[in-house]
Amino acid sequence: MGWWPLLLLVVAILWLAQIVGTYYQVRHYRKVLSRITQEGGEGYVGAGNAKARFGKGVILILVVAEDGRVRKALKMRGATVFARFREAPELSGLGIDELRDEKWGEGNEKGTALAARRAVEQIDRIKKEKVGTL
Repeated sequence: MGWWPLLLLVVAILWLAQIVGTYYQVRHYRKVLSRITQEGGEGYVGAGNAKARFGKGVILILVVAEDGRVRKALKMRGATVFARFREAPELSGLGIDELRDEKWGEGNEKGTALAARRAVEQIDRIKKEKVGTL
């Protein structure tokens, strides 16, 4: 047996492992998002992401109260499918206007700042849709 079939077998096994890992990571994401939305309360939920070409990407889920303050923030940061959501206390209590501001991003991790702005954009769209249906 040559080395080509062995190499293809190894690549196929790694590819299959990535597919399985991605499935479990997406399942975890859905479970966390479902739990947050079921907790209820007044406000909005937004999710944002920042992909890194090389290195760690960030997914951020923000729960924002009616007054515009972040009530809860969960961050998943990592380069593999083993990353899980963790509380992000540095974002709790901030106003969404602060997160929208480019200057806020200067003092923070670039990926987190971008993911926060994207989550705020999603919350803004949800608010606009809600006002349009009233």
